[in-house]
Amino acid sequence: MNDIQFELKDLSFTYPGGREPALKKISLTVRRGEFIVVCGASGCGKSTLLRLLKPELTPHGRIEGERRFFGTPEADFSFRDSAERIGFLQQDPEYQTVTHDVLGELAFGPENLGLGQDATGLRIAEIAAYFGLSELLEQKTSVLSGGKKQLLALASVLTLYPRALLLDEPTSQLDPTAADSLLHTVTRLCRENGLTVIVSEHRLEQLLPAATRVLALENGELRADCPPRDLPRELILHNEFVRRAVPVSQRLHAALSLPGPAPLSVEEGRRMLLARFGGQKSPVPAAGPAPAPAENAVFCKDVWFAYDRSGYVLRGFSIAVPKGSFFALMGANAAGKSTALSVIAGALKPERGRVEALGQRLYGRRAADGPPSSALLGQQCEALFSAATLGAELSGVLRDTGVKKEERERRVQQVARFLEIDTLLDRHPYDVSGGEMQRAALGMILLRDPDLILLDEPTKGIDNVMKHKLAQKLLSLCKAGKTVVMVSHDTEFCAAYCTRCAMLFRGRVASVGTPAEFFSRHYFYTTAANKIARDVFPGAVTEEEVERLCREKTQG
Repeated sequence: MNDIQFELKDLSFTYPGGREPALKKISLTVRRGEFIVVCGASGCGKSTLLRLLKPELTPHGRIEGERRFFGTPEADFSFRDSAERIGFLQQDPEYQTVTHDVLGELAFGPENLGLGQDATGLRIAEIAAYFGLSELLEQKTSVLSGGKKQLLALASVLTLYPRALLLDEPTSQLDPTAADSLLHTVTRLCRENGLTVIVSEHRLEQLLPAATRVLALENGELRADCPPRDLPRELILHNEFVRRAVPVSQRLHAALSLPGPAPLSVEEGRRMLLARFGGQKSPVPAAGPAPAPAENAVFCKDVWFAYDRSGYVLRGFSIAVPKGSFFALMGANAAGKSTALSVIAGALKPERGRVEALGQRLYGRRAADGPPSSALLGQQCEALFSAATLGAELSGVLRDTGVKKEERERRVQQVARFLEIDTLLDRHPYDVSGGEMQRAALGMILLRDPDLILLDEPTKGIDNVMKHKLAQKLLSLCKAGKTVVMVSHDTEFCAAYCTRCAMLFRGRVASVGTPAEFFSRHYFYTTAANKIARDVFPGAVTEEEVERLCREKTQG
């Protein structure tokens, strides 16, 4: 029996108007039951590659080379064959939700394939039981949390009983707990049902231990195709993207030149440190005295807000954000983070409570005429784009500000170079990757030069190298007196770069502190480095801290 499901031979793809191919001579064979992780910097071609493996999602452009699906040439592989055999899960479940309730969503695929009522009902019953959705069948899809929506999107794909499942950054909008749950489910599907899985993802901590192969893309070319443990140490140490992409345990193993096979999981990393340094804990040195309280850029006191009669989203939300800080609002999906950010931005008026931004009260009888110098970048950045090119979109931000055309072009080029989208300014906004679109939307915010920058999941779809550059830029803005308030699920990013972190639970702040204080007192909602090292170096929350302490203990 032929178990080859995908075959690509010298496949190249160029978007309309593209200066360079998005993919260059990719040759690839995928067999049944493989678990393949596709990684690479934003814009390297990951999403393009996945869409070329799903015929009806093939983007518009020029294709060169050959594609075969389940042994069938591309021309003979029908869309119905693709619908039945190849499942595709997108980044945002909103784009994949087509009905108003959970039951209708699960029935949509089988019904459109022409399956009878009995066959459709059987598939719904089986999938709903497997995914724990039986109690939600009558629920409206609009009221589901982000994690439940993504789980429903996956379940709806699987009602078609596909043989292969393609996932394009499926956890980019999920909190860490929901992301772990989804990835665990995908891993089970591969192991227990022989489902082929090909996933593009920036969070590799949970994926690499389950993967059989890693495909590393760089500028549209396939640079590596090997089992995850076989990634060369030199590549991890000297290639910036690979170093920041692989799991913390694998990076520590390479950086400390430790013997034996590379650990991939948190559990393996913990055993590695215990074997090397024993079970005697070495406390992390206490932080110095806390700095003097700064003037608050944001102050909220006892804020309550509800969208409708279904209940309050914010329940006594109170917070103080010092001026010049890089502040993270964290917590599970539906905890109220994005709502709190919109209230701070002046976009949502609370039922009661006090909200001040940059010294001005936003609501109440003595409220200012309008919000102060602030800018909000929401999660759905696609809605911001209406121009024909990214360059025109960015230039349009400054069009009504009185800035001369030459100066506008200079500023646009400056921001575009920093965000590494300067080669994409002639592209249509919807012809770039999700990460590149996110960076372009951020560029629109930076061009406005606000004093208060409000960002909702700004690292969504952005690779770890660009995350580091973005953090340095935001920190430089904070040093210049601006304030950044960010909603994020990215624990590693927040631990490494933010000055303070707060966790929301049921609409109010449950925990707040510096990253060291915040993550070291959490047991589940913390960084991989903290989980790996807590039995040896309690209080260490970043990979850099763990590596430094390991070296000090070795030398001492």
